Amino acid sequence: MKSSYYDLFGSCLVEIRGEGGRSVEQVREMYSHFAVSEPDREPDLVYEITTQQPDPDSVLGKPNEHYGRDGDRFIVRNSGSNFFTVNEDWNHITASPGQEPFYVVYLIEFEARRQLAKEGYALIHASGVQIDGRTHLFPAWRSAGKTNTLLSLLQAGGNYLSDDRLWVNADGSALGYPLSVNMQPHNLESFPGASDIETEETMRTRVSGLLDENVEKSRSIVDKGLYFLNKEFLKQGGREFFSVDELIPQSEFVEEAEIDTAVVLRAAPKASRISCEEIASDDASIETTTISHYEWNGRIEEYFRAFDALFPEHGGKKVEQFEQVIDEEERIFAELFDDIGTYRAFIPRQRNWSETGLDRDLVETVSGLEEPPEASQSS
Repeated sequence: MKSSYYDLFGSCLVEIRGEGGRSVEQVREMYSHFAVSEPDREPDLVYEITTQQPDPDSVLGKPNEHYGRDGDRFIVRNSGSNFFTVNEDWNHITASPGQEPFYVVYLIEFEARRQLAKEGYALIHASGVQIDGRTHLFPAWRSAGKTNTLLSLLQAGGNYLSDDRLWVNADGSALGYPLSVNMQPHNLESFPGASDIETEETMRTRVSGLLDENVEKSRSIVDKGLYFLNKEFLKQGGREFFSVDELIPQSEFVEEAEIDTAVVLRAAPKASRISCEEIASDDASIETTTISHYEWNGRIEEYFRAFDALFPEHGGKKVEQFEQVIDEEERIFAELFDDIGTYRAFIPRQRNWSETGLDRDLVETVSGLEEPPEASQSS
């Protein structure tokens, strides 16, 4: 059985076993930067692929979508045949080949969060860029423009800490987290420097667009077949990941940096240009905490509450552990934002940033954040 190891900052060693399913292969691809060939200790967490279906004694939910218990295994069945299970100690995860990888990534990262919180670090949903000697974080809601913001600044000469999330400390430092980037077609379309990378997804999008334009689903059996192909296959491709230096070769990875500003990104569907305002550090902390809950904490908490319900002999320990980590991370966010410049930027929902000038607009906006204003600090 194929086995590979990934050491996250010396605090969490993950072993991934098996091959052939997106549930493990995408996680390997994401964590490739942290791969180690000969670990010097036993793994903190093992994650492996399985084809053995669980047989729960009891379930919470629907027959094909539920939480369950199979002896000493906790079961999360998302839909149909896809599932993952976890042992009582939460250090051994198994998953079906087609399981959504991010549901397991949340658990892997929770173990890393639990360990790194002891060192004063919290996981933040943000991109991080160092440009002109200053380091900027961009906490963001999903689809608010985080990746396009990153690419705009890298093409302007910046270096990167992360595209999607990274680790911040209350002392003002950040650890880069160079996970591979999940590029969507609109990201590639927005930046000519990256758009020459031919991907299965961009090809799929072009073919799907042609079918949308030329097929009438009510006209003939041939058109109905093409419509089905478009709906069921072409529009449901998997993720494709790239390292940032594949997309912008001149950019370099920054392992650790001192943070100067945090700019919370929000989507502004009616806007045509980027706008930015100073905000109080408390506002930045509250919004960042809410983003974390939306992105991963809400789902993880539901897992842990279901586990505590199905395993009452553990006395509610998983929810208690979860709440301790969340409390510590909220403290870290609050202390960090109290000492740096805090802003909120409103990002238009537009494609083709290079054509519309939003990339230049973004660079000019960030370059104007040279000095953290006292007004942005909470008293």
